Amino acid sequence: MDLFKIGPAPGTTKISSVQSEQDAPQERKKPESAERANALQTGGFPNAPDILELSASFQKMRMEEQELLGIKQALLKTQQDLQLKLVKEIDKKKLAIEALRSEIPTIQNRCRQLGQVLGVDIYK
Repeated sequence: MDLFKIGPAPGTTKISSVQSEQDAPQERKKPESAERANALQTGGFPNAPDILELSASFQKMRMEEQELLGIKQALLKTQQDLQLKLVKEIDKKKLAIEALRSEIPTIQNRCRQLGQVLGVDIYK
């Protein structure tokens, strides 16, 4: 599409044909991975250095994945161990609370009996 541009000179009009910036093809460099995928889709085959590069990249990604899986497994084990420890601590607290609850009536009875013997009202 041609556009006409009027020059900025005051008092004169200069008309020139300029290709619009919108119509100008924008050349963008495709990422290498997109170029490889495009070559494979169109029936082209990557050359030997590209295959070696792809293989090395794949191996690196595989190693990183294994490392991350190892970290994940270690964290899951730690989480499980901590949860088990917490459950054991909760069970200990439950037993301690039950023991205290069962001791209180016995101690109250002793206090009442001692108060009666001494003639002291323990419920002041």
